[in-house]
Amino acid sequence: MEISTPDEWLNPVGAALAVAADGIWGGRAWLHGAIGWRTPHLGWRGAYCGDALGWHDRALKHFETYAANQITDIPPVYSHPRQDHKQNMARAEKKWGTPMYSNGYICRRPGKKTEMSHYDMNLVYIDAMLRHFMHTGDTAAMRRLFPVLKRHLEWERLNFDPDGDYLYDAYCCIWASDALYYSGGAVTHSSAYNYFANKLAVEVARAIGENSWQFIWDAIGINNAIDSKLWMPDRGCWAEFRETDGRLHPFPALWTIYHAIDSRVGNEFKWYTATRYIDREIPHIPLNCDTSLYTLSTTNWKPYSWSINNVAIAEVMHTALAYWQADRPDDAYAIMKGVIMDNMYSGASPLNFGQISQYDAARGECYRDFADPIGVWSRALTEGLYGIRPCLIGDNKRVVIRPGFPEGWDCASVSMQDITYSFKREGQVDTYIIEGRYPSGTSLELCVSALGLREVRVDGGSSDWSAVDMAISRPLINVKLCSGKKNVVEIIRDASREYVPTGAVRTVGPVLFTQMESGMLKWWQPSDAGVEEQDTNISKAAITSRFADIKPSKCVPVDIAAFYNDSVSNIFRNRYESPRPDVTTLQIPVQGIGEWCHPQLTADIDDTGLRRLSADGNGTVHLLNIPFQIPSNGRNIVYTSRWDNYPAHVSIPLKGKATSIYILMAGSTNHMQWGMENARVTVRYSDGDTTSFPLINPVNWAPVEQDFYTDEHAFSQPLGTEPPMRVHLLSGEVSRSLGASLGLEGPADRYIPSGAGVLLNIPLDMSRGLESLHLETVSKDVVAGIMGITIQRP
Repeated sequence: MEISTPDEWLNPVGAALAVAADGIWGGRAWLHGAIGWRTPHLGWRGAYCGDALGWHDRALKHFETYAANQITDIPPVYSHPRQDHKQNMARAEKKWGTPMYSNGYICRRPGKKTEMSHYDMNLVYIDAMLRHFMHTGDTAAMRRLFPVLKRHLEWERLNFDPDGDYLYDAYCCIWASDALYYSGGAVTHSSAYNYFANKLAVEVARAIGENSWQFIWDAIGINNAIDSKLWMPDRGCWAEFRETDGRLHPFPALWTIYHAIDSRVGNEFKWYTATRYIDREIPHIPLNCDTSLYTLSTTNWKPYSWSINNVAIAEVMHTALAYWQADRPDDAYAIMKGVIMDNMYSGASPLNFGQISQYDAARGECYRDFADPIGVWSRALTEGLYGIRPCLIGDNKRVVIRPGFPEGWDCASVSMQDITYSFKREGQVDTYIIEGRYPSGTSLELCVSALGLREVRVDGGSSDWSAVDMAISRPLINVKLCSGKKNVVEIIRDASREYVPTGAVRTVGPVLFTQMESGMLKWWQPSDAGVEEQDTNISKAAITSRFADIKPSKCVPVDIAAFYNDSVSNIFRNRYESPRPDVTTLQIPVQGIGEWCHPQLTADIDDTGLRRLSADGNGTVHLLNIPFQIPSNGRNIVYTSRWDNYPAHVSIPLKGKATSIYILMAGSTNHMQWGMENARVTVRYSDGDTTSFPLINPVNWAPVEQDFYTDEHAFSQPLGTEPPMRVHLLSGEVSRSLGASLGLEGPADRYIPSGAGVLLNIPLDMSRGLESLHLETVSKDVVAGIMGITIQRP
């Protein structure tokens, strides 16, 4: 593979990529890594490199090797759910004949059909296989592998869409699998994978004369369901997932955005606005070597857990590919250039295709020449930067070349097995020389900007062109070329780049050309008007996290002993067994803490320190000079939860008037509940009016067992908010930086000895009488409780 560009930092990447890709070839299948994890591994994205780089023989060998590993003789004899009780119900039971481990499941290691894996590695394997067909159009391979595809899609429906609503649960099916769980919900990224698989299955079935109706209905159903139930028009992106009760998680990760775009869910307009969500919400980390460049974290979720909030090279590069697919070439290349300088030049190993960036706050740089980034780099370079996008399935075999070069480039070239092409700009003429080496009957199309277009010439003669219907950030045209020969294409432009020929003016759709006074036409990008930059609940929650004008002499503790239903220390000693999903899924363990890869995790919450302070104060504990009435023995909290262990809500009567109400709380939360309303405190006035305050991780709600890590990048605090005020249950210390005073460093393992509560301050209307305080837990995984209430009188 040979590439040439104006960027001297990029030019060595082509050769390095070919060497790295060769390093993960294991003879029968692609390995998980060239150095670390050097073992055959079904799934993940390393398999993309074979077809992207032109090694179609290796790619096919990989797919056929694992096709032989698909289970075909173990029908499902057990029904959902089949959770592993030894793993505290966090994951599926490893037993043949369960829905997970039955016909259609593909085993992880070549030749070992008796070895189970704890991942849905089918999804990425099938995705790479279908893209292999797009690259080759090999109908013989399609016929051999079609039964594998069909069994896979049936297995996916059985396991992850058992209710038939066309939306799929996600079970360890992407890179960010560890600690990621959805409790049987409807997930964007897995649904997108299944949409693309069914859509391509239609084309494969037609190409080989098989029945395609099931795939047609499923593709239509999935696309419509994602659009109607997971797309958030007010945020301009897809939700991370929808819980079984319909509740949306509105802060998607990188993987949600790029997988939906890569799977062709929605349309170009949604792809554009979804990448704008990344611009607004996903942390951008400036590089030390060049602060004009940046890299991206996968999420901004807290608290930290491996694979949840990291700076992972493949994740960043797949995002760059999505930006190219959304026709944002300058921004796409900026992301790629950030990876180049971060991982390949300022990192520990020159031209390394590593797994984790040096800017990862928890892990730092690790794993060299890892398969996942090698595979994604291969596609980002060829499909993204050079814009080589083949689809050779069926009768309409075509290869679209849609160069993704930054606007300032005046030359570039690439040479590989399937195609050679070059680009050169001289004055107002862009010249492309393109020679495809694809099967006979393949059409070539060059897709370029129409800005300033005067004429298109092919091989010296004037050529027709057609407008691209859904072009978003700029008008585009297609020029048809001949395959199997060298094509010389000249794009002749006007000096004014605002000029657009009439035939390229689109007058319908969400984005329009607008007539300018000069007689020129300008292409308008979608506006962000009406798109929420931040959930309004977060701003509201910030109010309860602020403390000012505390007047101890006017603070009156409320006796809530009659409402206590447990001791705070019992929170992780319980077994939260119901209600739970009626499907096999990944979910929080029964002890209410941890996830599927840490199913035995627990934490010792010890309230003896707070009880000692109560005993010393004759039943009163002072926190920030606020007196709270808390018992020194017996029950000391009223817990609420959507688990059956506790009531979902509780009402505590109040009386009189107040300027503020202070609440000492404790409970659970986790990274899957980040940015969301975990619970709600509502104050009812005697006139019947109410004021509600959402408890949101990480603004005014936090896990009792650990402290949040906060920095200016991947673990930043939401705009306009401060970390929650924590109360150490051992010492009574009150601080927004409790972790610092306890000597906790870095984002991982920030467990607080004995645990910590949360102190809230809710401002009230002092002119109105109080009737009651109402606490309700909203999130399924969460337990929220009140230890003490104090009213500040006017």
